[in-house]
Amino acid sequence: MLEIRSSPAAAPNPNLVSQPRARNQTNLAWLERALKGKGKKGGSSPLLVLLGGTDPVSFRLRVAQSHARHDLTPSPWSHVVLVEPAGGELTSAPAWEIALDPAGGFGYPPPTNGVQRADLRRYEDAGRFPNLAVLHVPLEVAPVRDAVQRFMRQRAAMDTVELVTRWLPYVWGAGRATNPLLDGFGLPSAVMAEVVLGAAGFELTPGIASSASCPEAIWQAARWWHEYHGREDGTPLTGAYTSEHSLCVAPG
Repeated sequence: MLEIRSSPAAAPNPNLVSQPRARNQTNLAWLERALKGKGKKGGSSPLLVLLGGTDPVSFRLRVAQSHARHDLTPSPWSHVVLVEPAGGELTSAPAWEIALDPAGGFGYPPPTNGVQRADLRRYEDAGRFPNLAVLHVPLEVAPVRDAVQRFMRQRAAMDTVELVTRWLPYVWGAGRATNPLLDGFGLPSAVMAEVVLGAAGFELTPGIASSASCPEAIWQAARWWHEYHGREDGTPLTGAYTSEHSLCVAPG
């Protein structure tokens, strides 16, 4: 089993709210509405965008994270993108990820520690990515931006290129590859977000080691670790979500 601690909170985070998707609404339109609904200005704080996909890669990743859930059901989430709002359109804001199926291929990832510049338009299709959440991280943007650049140059501190090479055989079903999460190797994009935000001063997932982070752990932190994040006048994660797509089959 994955070593993950449960939060002592008795109730979920009241500042993480369900926002139903409007009819035929794209993911970008949903995100824009969520940001306006919270009254957040473009440059106020970094954002984490959680995505839950329906394609084969997303399916494998959602099932792999069942070990981070007490009921062992597949996670609603398969990926996370770190966004640095800079005003203006959300699609023009700097965004970072380590996708296991990058649109332009992997190229030669060592110089950036596997980090890729993300384009949120790639995730606009609500049919392919029906589950969506946006989390506001209580930090200034500048230290997060600096931490991203340091992360890309300091591969010795956290080698996410190695994480990519561990996850691809599992995702592709190559040989006898086992679930890397059970050996403490987190999903690359989640680990990147975890380490970057930690370097900027925010402990994202208190319940799990940063090297084993995954989108499900980030979701649980947002939903259940709000009291921990809010201690000593701190600020918890806030945001909105829609997660209507499930991989569980109802009995009968």
